[in-house]
Amino acid sequence: MKWNIKYNYPKSSRSNENGYRKYLFGEKKLPSVTSILAATKSEEDKASLELWIQRVGVKESNRIKTEASSRGTSMHSYIEDFLRGRINESFFESNEQYKNMAKEIIYKGIKGRVEEIYGMETTLHYPEKYAGTADMVCIYQGQEAIVDFKQANKPKKVDYIQDYFLQLGRLAPLIFRGAQVLRSIHFGT
Repeated sequence: MKWNIKYNYPKSSRSNENGYRKYLFGEKKLPSVTSILAATKSEEDKASLELWIQRVGVKESNRIKTEASSRGTSMHSYIEDFLRGRINESFFESNEQYKNMAKEIIYKGIKGRVEEIYGMETTLHYPEKYAGTADMVCIYQGQEAIVDFKQANKPKKVDYIQDYFLQLGRLAPLIFRGAQVLRSIHFGT
């Protein structure tokens, strides 16, 4: 994989306000795409989440969310380290869950498919409107793409991951303005 910093990614910082992520560009604060999606979830989706919390309990739901977040962060870090050439493949001999998830994404979604990397963990924004972070901006199977790495304990139905497509759909035009062909991809386990 070749690295080519093709685009000029804006510098920003992030903060959380009232449970929502904001991106700071100078004095201007912009909401994150994921915060907008969370705030605009349907009443049905909000009720489903609340029912799950009631079913497993607040303490257990918090434990599950914290564990999943930690696993996702570890998985992202190892995929990024792999793409930057900081680890070799013998690293995968461990049987930890996040490493197995990273291995699956690398072997089924990245190796032999990602040709050129334009950036990782890149901040993209629509001035005065919203911002977000792309896990990777690249050439994927010959086409420019925004990539988001996702992890889950079991495969999810497409109906349950519509936010993934909305998230990528909001980020893609921020960098590929005028591109004739655009693919937004999520790699997941």
